[in-house]
Amino acid sequence: MLLGNTASKIRPVAVLSRNPLLARLLASILNDWKFTVVEEVAEAKVVFIERGMPLPEPCVAEVVWLSPMPLSQERFLLTPLSLTELYGSLEEFFFPVPRRHIRITTEVAAEIKYDGRWRKGQLLSLSDRGGRLSCDAELLKQTALTLEIKLPGRLLRTDAEVLYCVAASDIPGRQQPQIGVLFKPLAQGLVEALRRFIEKHNIESACEREGIALHDPCLSWLNFAENPWQGLA
Repeated sequence: MLLGNTASKIRPVAVLSRNPLLARLLASILNDWKFTVVEEVAEAKVVFIERGMPLPEPCVAEVVWLSPMPLSQERFLLTPLSLTELYGSLEEFFFPVPRRHIRITTEVAAEIKYDGRWRKGQLLSLSDRGGRLSCDAELLKQTALTLEIKLPGRLLRTDAEVLYCVAASDIPGRQQPQIGVLFKPLAQGLVEALRRFIEKHNIESACEREGIALHDPCLSWLNFAENPWQGLA
């Protein structure tokens, strides 16, 4: 069921939990993803609710239960909750062409190699499959690159391909063009590690905004990797 489109500015979601810190944390993450968290269930298009709680009436929204075990006849997300699965479920509800990859904004220095030379750039956003960078030249679609990006705890070096380029004149306040890139190829283990890194970044950023300690028990509801790079060579 399509509840909105990519042009929608208000995407109302409700979060119900017996744990007020968990509800606050999830609301902060959802707001960061540009969804609007509402207090009244009647105003929501999607309701995420802890299993076992009564569902307030009236409720005409899509209901997704947060449950420690699978449910046979109702929509659910398993806890501890995967932010990637949470994001994917929201994309399905609100967008005609859902994306499966969480993106985070960054301000990280990058080295970009093309035409046989290394040049300085900056990583502006990151998913587990690609990113958006500023660079010193407008690059054609399908241009082959090599990237080096120093993420916390890991130097990411990968081949990539340009998906699109936006001229600097089209970006207010920016003096360099920006390119969207697809990482290729990436080992599955590194893709999963990037996904864990992005989820960890989302959770830690929300905790900082809300004043929630990283050792608070409410984080046990979330699939949270202390070291997203663990197990990689």
